[in-house]
Amino acid sequence: MRKKIAFLLVLCMVSLMAFSGATYAGFSKQYNPQVDGLQFGVATQENMMISTTGIPGTFKDNIAFSDLGTNNVTLHPVEGVVSENEIALMFAGNTASANSYIKFTLYFSGSNDMDIYLEGSTSGTVVQPIVIENSIFTTEQVNKMVDSLRIGFLAYSTRETPTGSGIEISYDPIKTNIYSVNAKTDASYEGGLTYNTFTTIGHTQGILDDVVLLNTKANKVSKMDVYIWLEDKDVNCSESIFNSMLKINLRFLAVNVEGEGGN
Repeated sequence: MRKKIAFLLVLCMVSLMAFSGATYAGFSKQYNPQVDGLQFGVATQENMMISTTGIPGTFKDNIAFSDLGTNNVTLHPVEGVVSENEIALMFAGNTASANSYIKFTLYFSGSNDMDIYLEGSTSGTVVQPIVIENSIFTTEQVNKMVDSLRIGFLAYSTRETPTGSGIEISYDPIKTNIYSVNAKTDASYEGGLTYNTFTTIGHTQGILDDVVLLNTKANKVSKMDVYIWLEDKDVNCSESIFNSMLKINLRFLAVNVEGEGGN
């Protein structure tokens, strides 16, 4: 299998605990002119569009963060319980309140088979603290909060079932991946490691060895849930520092998946 970078899908600058600014997701279009003999041709445009519902007609180039329905969220420390096909967030042994973490669903639709990777800002940063004038918190304290942030990705497979009126589409959860800014080991958690995280993100050229968040098929709708929370089991997590703001640069790198012999 050969993989070729097609374009970037961008969802950037999410303000946690503030949500005063709009956040957008979009993509840059790519055209591939080619010359065959004495004829000039333009290759098919490769594109990826996104939707918050997956319903035909709702896919577009960009989505305002406010459309995701997560504007009234203030992050509080919760416990991530992660399995291969589920992410559950708990507080004191019970299901955590929905406004204590961020969750939204994205649907992807592309013209080619593509793999979706996480890519941070242009400088390669995913999580950044927002500088607050006259803040009472030290840089070390803020860095501990950054260290406790988790971004979970729950990927689904797409199932199409023929019915008398057409095709019924359903989705089955198949894999989870959890991002953390810094590497986590057993010693990073009180009471032992509850799940694995990845820290490297894709911003290289050619074949990528980073974590694939989602596999998409040409002209099919693919689904992925995104969770953002502060992990209370992180040994660097302290209740006293959770009164600040962060930015998240969620850029998704879409990479063509081609058969042997492709360009």
